[in-house]
Amino acid sequence: MGSIGKDSREEVMQAWYMDDSNEDQRLPHHREPNQFVSFYKLDELGVLSWRLDADNYEKDEVLKQLRESRGYSYMDFCEVCPEKLPNYEEKIKNFFEEHLHKSP
Repeated sequence: MGSIGKDSREEVMQAWYMDDSNEDQRLPHHREPNQFVSFYKLDELGVLSWRLDADNYEKDEVLKQLRESRGYSYMDFCEVCPEKLPNYEEKIKNFFEEHLHKSP
């Protein structure tokens, strides 16, 4: 993890190997028994993480520094709930699968 927003990741996130179930995408899909991924392994895989203030994103200095240092010029917002996301059921199935977004 870069120096921007660096903190104890163990306090803010977990990662685990998922089961092979196709049931409800909103479930955690832990394997039995649970099989967590270490932060060492995530680093080895190139996974980057930052702790951001989602409630104050417009003024979040960590997000600002991150966007500037990585050259991000585009931001998108998506509220994932049936009332606000068109085609909600279809979309959450899409979010369940790994996918990439390219900057416009």
